[in-house]
Amino acid sequence: MEKIIGGIKHDCYPLTPAQMVHMYTLQLSPTHEIVNIGTGTFLKTDLNISVLREALNRAVERCEAMRLRIWRDPETDELWQYVVPYKNRYFEYYDFSQLKEEKAHKILERWTSQPFDTYGGELSRIVIVSMPDGYNGYYCNVHHACADSGSVIAFTKDVMDIYCHLMYDLPYPAPLTSYIESVKKDLEYKDSKKAKRDEDYWHSKLAMPEPMFTDFAGTKRLDELRQKKENPDLRWCFLPTSDGAGSTVTYDLDVESTNKIIDFAEKYDIPTSVVILHAIRTVLSKFNNNEKDITIRNFVSRRSTLLNKKCGGVRMHCLPLRTIMDPKTTVLESMNIINKEQQEMFLHADYPTLKYYYEQRLAYNTEPGAEYHSVSFTYQPATRKSLVPYLKDIPFKSRWYTSGKQPQPFYITAMHRPGDGGLTFYFGYQKDSATPEQIEFLYYFTGRVLFRSIENPDKTIEDIINMT
Repeated sequence: MEKIIGGIKHDCYPLTPAQMVHMYTLQLSPTHEIVNIGTGTFLKTDLNISVLREALNRAVERCEAMRLRIWRDPETDELWQYVVPYKNRYFEYYDFSQLKEEKAHKILERWTSQPFDTYGGELSRIVIVSMPDGYNGYYCNVHHACADSGSVIAFTKDVMDIYCHLMYDLPYPAPLTSYIESVKKDLEYKDSKKAKRDEDYWHSKLAMPEPMFTDFAGTKRLDELRQKKENPDLRWCFLPTSDGAGSTVTYDLDVESTNKIIDFAEKYDIPTSVVILHAIRTVLSKFNNNEKDITIRNFVSRRSTLLNKKCGGVRMHCLPLRTIMDPKTTVLESMNIINKEQQEMFLHADYPTLKYYYEQRLAYNTEPGAEYHSVSFTYQPATRKSLVPYLKDIPFKSRWYTSGKQPQPFYITAMHRPGDGGLTFYFGYQKDSATPEQIEFLYYFTGRVLFRSIENPDKTIEDIINMT
């Protein structure tokens, strides 16, 4: 729909359900930096700054989502999005090479805490940076309404591909796909046959008996709420939050251990994400009196087509992955059950996140803010193989920066490091909901369960719990 914004005519489109999740987050937060995604991409090599600046400009020009604007209609309060024409940018350069590494990272973290003007302003900031120990690259901060982790990774690869074309005459990367075309397809979904099939699927899930809340920190939170509500059978709980103040904790798994997980997954034809989910699920059971009914909120990137893989933007939907298992279920049976549930979820992951959780409230007659999951999970299979061949032997660092606010009470992102392919686990948490000590405890037991499981695939869940 054409709209006149600031005296200029623009083709505008409604926000997608994935974007509305972040708009909902903004409504609940007193400040807007809660939806910032800050990342750093650094190579241990001398970079030609002018060439990198040109590569960044070309990458922004090729990516419609990096030129996205959001407009609130002052008369109707409706939200619209549009893409502005490309204008060449001069990306600033900062030399932090003489600083201690953590001091440099603190500066970039502070930049990530600077909010965007959500309604009308630019929704990304990019700065070229020299870091300590010979690492050079760029820092990017982007609004979650126009990017998710998958699109940040795709944009990074495009920048590196273009840079290597300009510097070393390697092949120019294929064009990115159109973000607007992806938006159009999302907006067509509402009245489609696919929407009806997805609705039937999720309504069948909501027709099941009420789930059980299982906390990553044990039963104390639910026990206290049951006493307060004078209801010993209460099955939902709150994850408390005040202003979204939060942080991240990062753990790196070594390459050898990572390869054991990948080798196991390949041997049994099970996705790596499922191996990790099995471990998290088993720990949640262990911490909650061997509970059989476990729900984990799973983030789905919805990038199965070429259009969606390379269009940028935010396509994440987050929906519940619920499994009910007897303690006598074996490790392999558990993983196959999780895999089946996850594959079904992927098939029906276009269902709007906010719609599902509203319907969950109605189905189980819960209070606002009530949840059955304590952990949200996403897996990003990004390895160095995704980078251009010229860079494969160059030490590479990537860093994700917190803005000081977290949109989720507690989530885990498992991501392969670009440098060596090992797994890194990012724990994002709101300070009202978790502590670093609780996260360390959870990570420790998740690792124990994970490796006991892949070493003993024929053992039962009960056996694995007793072994840890």
